Amino acid sequence: MHMNAATLIMEASNIRDGTNPPYTIADFRAIMPAFTETIVADALVQHFINMADAVVKEARWHEMWSEGMRLFIAHNLTLYLSAQPVGEGLPALLSASGTQGIASSKTVGAVSVSYDVAAATSDLTGWANWKETPYGTQFATLARMIGKGGMYVR
Repeated sequence: MHMNAATLIMEASNIRDGTNPPYTIADFRAIMPAFTETIVADALVQHFINMADAVVKEARWHEMWSEGMRLFIAHNLTLYLSAQPVGEGLPALLSASGTQGIASSKTVGAVSVSYDVAAATSDLTGWANWKETPYGTQFATLARMIGKGGMYVR
């Protein structure tokens, strides 16, 4: 079989592109009923569906494509919701926009808590914020398996 240079480069790059089937707000809400419209507006869900559609390609994910879409959208919605300010004004906005990190110590008397942000920021060349939600961890795990190049086992 003879391949032209463009086909060879595309195959060697391991990049898969193409058009995804439709994925709707109703599809997402059917499998993720906790993300009700009273919690998150349809426009925001659609925003993250559009982002997922650009990143999670059926040509790469095959039968797991809808799972990849679900996890991508749920992860990003969770991060969005966790960064919402409590209260009003600039102080509330700035407080919500900081890196949260993982609680590394706490004291009950006189209430004190320390956060370790290294886990969230030390891997920015890797999976970065995908580690901050269970949905992101699941997405990253599947994406690493799906994106892995070919293997030969004897």
